[in-house]
Amino acid sequence: MAALRSTSSKLNHVHLNGQTLEGGGQLVRIAIGLSALTGRPVSIDHVRGNREGKKGLKRSHAASVKLLVEISSSKVSGGEVGSQSLSFFPQSTRSKSGPLLDLSEVNVKSEYDIKLTTAGAIFLVFQAIYPYLLHVGSQAAGPFITVSITGGTNATYSPSYDYAAQVMVPNFSKLGLPPLSIILHKRGWTTGPVDLGAVTFLIHTLGYRHNPDDPTQTNESFKEDRTAEPQCSFPRISIMDHNRGKITQIDITVLAPDQPTLNADQEEGTGSTVRQFIEQLTQHALRCEMRKMDPSIFAQRSNLPLSGGDSHSKSPAKDTPVPIKIHTTEATNHRSHVYILFVAHTSSGFRIGYDILSSTGGDRLLKPKEKGKQKQQPARDSQRDSQNNVAFSAAADLVRRCVKGFIEEISNESPYANPDQKPTSIVK
Repeated sequence: MAALRSTSSKLNHVHLNGQTLEGGGQLVRIAIGLSALTGRPVSIDHVRGNREGKKGLKRSHAASVKLLVEISSSKVSGGEVGSQSLSFFPQSTRSKSGPLLDLSEVNVKSEYDIKLTTAGAIFLVFQAIYPYLLHVGSQAAGPFITVSITGGTNATYSPSYDYAAQVMVPNFSKLGLPPLSIILHKRGWTTGPVDLGAVTFLIHTLGYRHNPDDPTQTNESFKEDRTAEPQCSFPRISIMDHNRGKITQIDITVLAPDQPTLNADQEEGTGSTVRQFIEQLTQHALRCEMRKMDPSIFAQRSNLPLSGGDSHSKSPAKDTPVPIKIHTTEATNHRSHVYILFVAHTSSGFRIGYDILSSTGGDRLLKPKEKGKQKQQPARDSQRDSQNNVAFSAAADLVRRCVKGFIEEISNESPYANPDQKPTSIVK
């Protein structure tokens, strides 16, 4: 019997080349997530083999592996930082009734608290554990699982909190996944000074039949309905079955510092901070580009839902095919903490997002001059003006790149139309 079990395990063992396709960390996260979900062990060689610079697991990848090992009671070999070979061995076996693991062997908690030691991307770690917790969460004591993660909310090469909340969550719901809530406690940035953020996820699981209209639905009633096998399964998703629809509205999110200020235009009433400058420039640039686009991409204004308007948007409705609104605007505390997100709402209920994060590092923004010190150092004022001009020039370039990428995204004009041209990876 032991020999038979060993042979079966070897037949089920999956071996992957880490240089496949993009050959980055996403392959590792997906592979170990599916391994934990299906009970099939997986080995990966040449981890992140297609990446420039150092190969192998980075700190955030190792954190994802370690976390999933702990949550799923699995074992791992080669899960340390720098490892280029990884083997993941889930402890649970597959269910007799399907391809996923047997829930009768699963122990799952209702709350998890994960603390990354750096501003590693929270939402990349979440990607590794989300499918597993969706399935096994039906064995938890409550209607949802709470996962709190400390790390980076606005990190390079990863989804931001804003993208996850405004694009990912609505699209998950549209595709039939259970409710997912994301609560932002504090932002954490990978650019500039190290700054850890914190996010809490409320994950309703596949085994929970959520009824938002029933206030009497309690944890006790949930326990009574709970079974060894979930009543629900992962929804069958075929992207080709879904129609993107026409664009009905565009939202803008701007995170940027309120220092420095641009003084040159104050006589015209447009003197602004970096954040205000980006707000104005994004709306102007989008209006200009959208007027050049094929009108069939947008919903007819007569078919758009009535809106009470937006206090942040000063553009007349006739300026654009669809409304453009400021969804979120927040002041940050460092000149490198600049982030822009565009989100297109569609008539079929999907969201299309495109974002960009400043890669500028450096010292903190110069503080405003204090009273009583305004007669000093013209050379320092000149240096300050020069630095301010650089900051606004960088902000304008960031807006230009984000608008260009967003327009390509919503107009179905892929920048990689040439089949011989490989896309630049956005996930490390």
